[in-house]
Amino acid sequence: MRLTARRREQDPDRPDGILLLLDDPVTGLLPWFAVAFLVGPMTFLGASLVALGLSALLVLASKLRGEEAKILELSDLVFFAALSVVAAVSGPSVTSWLNDHADEVANVAVALLAYGSLVVGRPFTTQYTISRFPNAAPELLERLDRVGTWIWALALTFAALAGGYGEFVLPDLATDLWTGWILQTAPLIVAFNLTIWIDRRALARQAGEPPFPGIWALLRDISFWFIPSGILSLAFHSAPGWVGWMLVGIGIALTLTFWALQVRGDGRLRIVEPN
Repeated sequence: MRLTARRREQDPDRPDGILLLLDDPVTGLLPWFAVAFLVGPMTFLGASLVALGLSALLVLASKLRGEEAKILELSDLVFFAALSVVAAVSGPSVTSWLNDHADEVANVAVALLAYGSLVVGRPFTTQYTISRFPNAAPELLERLDRVGTWIWALALTFAALAGGYGEFVLPDLATDLWTGWILQTAPLIVAFNLTIWIDRRALARQAGEPPFPGIWALLRDISFWFIPSGILSLAFHSAPGWVGWMLVGIGIALTLTFWALQVRGDGRLRIVEPN
């Protein structure tokens, strides 16, 4: 007998067996995240120019792959070109407001984009889903588009609410790491991991295999992010020290626990009888 790693059948259109980063909608959202999280360390104009540069790189990457640029990528390019001009010519009062509330502007704008695309029946994830599943049935593509766009829309809504609470309710928005970073980042991390998990299970079902990966793999990937959240809390003294250490401990314990349950449940290693 011998031990062999459990492998899934590879899709010939995706030889690596992993969802390519450029084919995931999170890539098209990177310019928006840049504006949301770089304002503070940078000015609003600087963050807008970084977002514009990222948008141009995404369009160029699609061209280099021999594909047409996706609608979201082109929208990013046009929007951030206009936003960079606005940031460059605006007066001090407008610039100051944008510097304070850039994350809210970005979160609300992308959430509205997601909800609007659902209303018109053209989820903004559509082109990404087609790229990842070139041979999938139209019904599967439509379902994944709706589910993925709803997940991102809700995550961005939560991020906007967290940011709005920190900026318009709490007295000192400049020092609130929790509402400014951690609570805004957490739903985006959950959305990214959840959409990848759903897509990979869809790939398995399409190949006629049992749903894979299991729920423990998803919980493992999500729980890991307690660790950097705790480290950030400790580094910036945004909460009592015991809170940061507790988050790190919870992250390590949950990640190891869910990893062990995943290995046990998925049977990642199994005994194979020789022929």
